[in-house]
Amino acid sequence: MKKIFLFLLLVSWVGTASVFAELEISGFVDVLTQGQQGEKTTFGMGAFEIDFVSEFSSKVSFEGAVVVEGEEVGLGQTLVDFKLLEEEKLGLQVGLLDMPFGIDYQVFATPDRKLVTPPLVTELMMDGGWGDVGVNLHGSAPRLNCNVYVVNGMGEDSGVPVNQITDNNNSKTAGGRLGFLPIKDLEFGFSYAQGPYLDGAARQALSRIGGDIQFAYERLQIKGEFVKGGEEVPGAGENESDGFYLQLLGEATEKVYGVARYGYWKPKGDDKVIRTTIGLGYDLGEN
Repeated sequence: MKKIFLFLLLVSWVGTASVFAELEISGFVDVLTQGQQGEKTTFGMGAFEIDFVSEFSSKVSFEGAVVVEGEEVGLGQTLVDFKLLEEEKLGLQVGLLDMPFGIDYQVFATPDRKLVTPPLVTELMMDGGWGDVGVNLHGSAPRLNCNVYVVNGMGEDSGVPVNQITDNNNSKTAGGRLGFLPIKDLEFGFSYAQGPYLDGAARQALSRIGGDIQFAYERLQIKGEFVKGGEEVPGAGENESDGFYLQLLGEATEKVYGVARYGYWKPKGDDKVIRTTIGLGYDLGEN
């Protein structure tokens, strides 16, 4: 499956003579500092990402990302998007996708994240940031938007810094998200995904169900998600857990902002893990 998709991307790239004239290149690099009480402050390099965007025609576009983290090199979201209807009302994405479950996938890139760490829900229930190889049908209508996808499925792929590009079994994961906007700048979303899962040598059946909300008013942004799910382990029952986060961001100016997030993750029958995160940021580039 992976080889087929990469081949299609390569054919689309090579077969378009004017692609380099339309190619847009951008990127970012993470520089991290960490200090604890009684210990020295240390600096380190995080991820280095180069992004590529190009329009082959009015109906076909391409985007790709190369991510370097430490000594490992991998792909970020890399796909071909086919516009099936005008005004982006219906399209089909093929390739390595940032999976549209909930809303956190919209801020996987560090400049969009606004905080150093992702929510606990993303870390512990969505493989740290679910990226997968497959197809995604996306569409929009007045007050509605939707995604329906079929992909390889979550699993271990420790050979690259981001995303799941190795098929972990012969089955596929299917799911989607439906978004509803009752008024401008207020959106409610519902997500569901079900399929196989591979964790080490154990095959597990995975399910995730979630709800999300996001709201913006002038210089204030609020968003949150709740996710519940489980993995069925043969002979050991089902590992169930749920998680939630709520994030508030306020802009002092067009460049300066403050952000705070509360989140938890709770496995069934065990203690709740809570994380509260605050940050202050300054956008060097354009918003």
